[in-house]
Amino acid sequence: MPDYKRKKRSHFSAKPRADKSRFKENKERKNKIKFDDGTDIPKKKNGFAVLKGNKAEIKKRWQTFFIAVLAVILVLVGCQLLMPAGLFETVQTLVLSMGGGSYPLEFESNHTENVVLKSNYYYVLTDSEVKVISFGGKEIFTYSHGFEKPVIKTSATRAIVFNQGGNDAVIFNLNKICSTINCEKEIINAAIGDDGTYALITSADSYVAAVSVYKKNDKLLYEWYSSSDMVNNVVIAPSGKKIAISTLSTNVGGFNSKLMILNFKSANAEFTKEYSGEIIYSLSAEYSRGVAVATANKYDFVRWNKYESRQYENEYNLQILRESNKGALLVYNRENDKTDNRIVIISPKGEVKHELEFSGIITDICLKNNHIYCISDTKAYILDMEGKIVRTADCGFGAVRFAVVSQNEIAVITDNIVSKVKFEQG
Repeated sequence: MPDYKRKKRSHFSAKPRADKSRFKENKERKNKIKFDDGTDIPKKKNGFAVLKGNKAEIKKRWQTFFIAVLAVILVLVGCQLLMPAGLFETVQTLVLSMGGGSYPLEFESNHTENVVLKSNYYYVLTDSEVKVISFGGKEIFTYSHGFEKPVIKTSATRAIVFNQGGNDAVIFNLNKICSTINCEKEIINAAIGDDGTYALITSADSYVAAVSVYKKNDKLLYEWYSSSDMVNNVVIAPSGKKIAISTLSTNVGGFNSKLMILNFKSANAEFTKEYSGEIIYSLSAEYSRGVAVATANKYDFVRWNKYESRQYENEYNLQILRESNKGALLVYNRENDKTDNRIVIISPKGEVKHELEFSGIITDICLKNNHIYCISDTKAYILDMEGKIVRTADCGFGAVRFAVVSQNEIAVITDNIVSKVKFEQG
């Protein structure tokens, strides 16, 4: 017969007793449910369960995002400080100035007015047009101005050409015309800053002269009027927040000049310095730390902020002045003997670095690659800082200016042609 066993039952129910081992397994399984990210639900403690989600990871991602945004902002601010004209225009200038062309280049003009050198290109202003040429000989930009007396002033990426004594001016970069200006009064002088700000000195009703400063978008930023003295020079500080002007007045004994530094919050000068018995020929803001003042026998360097100054004097007369962000090169000679020259090199801090002599009529001169390049008659020379001739070259007749396009080559500019000249060992 089959062997039947009696099933265990509870005292209060007719149902069979539950198997407690199964309940224990289910309980453990419920306390160990997997999430998608692989984390476990912890066991309840005091009736509550602490769930660990991805909140910390999301917070970390947002922190990373904000740090990246902050880094981009800091880079853009840094670029704006280093490139006042803007990142796009600075890069555009760099790209357009690259590449080569061919020499010689011809002009449809009768007279070369001025040449301005930059890091890897140069401006040639003639009586009919202005050209921008790369060191490799590429014509980057050309504009026919039609001005009777053209004058050019440049900044890091832009240039202004104006008709001195006329009413018109034009501002351009290496790619296009940025502004066309027509003034009601005659333009005496002008300047343009690295951030695109520009200033015009004009005649004015009821005043001797007016100085007007405009933003990059041609909106008027500041005006200053002179009731007694003529204003003959203006420059804009690299920060774009100040200008320096020079004034000229006459007395019984001759001329008096003043250097005045103005900000855009007041008509009163922050700083004034008098040059008794002298005419300020030019002002320069090529140096980030100060403004350079040139008279017949002095070269004065005045800092923009503290107004400390360094001054150089020479008994000879200033004949040629060439400036860049690397410093200034000045040529002094006797009024009755243009072949007796004193060449002076001044650092961007206004310190005299070198003084040397050169015998011969200097047509043009330039400081480049820790050497002095110059043209005298039909010869071109490279000199060291002691005045010793390192290399020479024949440059022909009619040279007006030149540009150093490589260590041993220059582009010689006449009234209607630019040709390349290579130096031979001296």
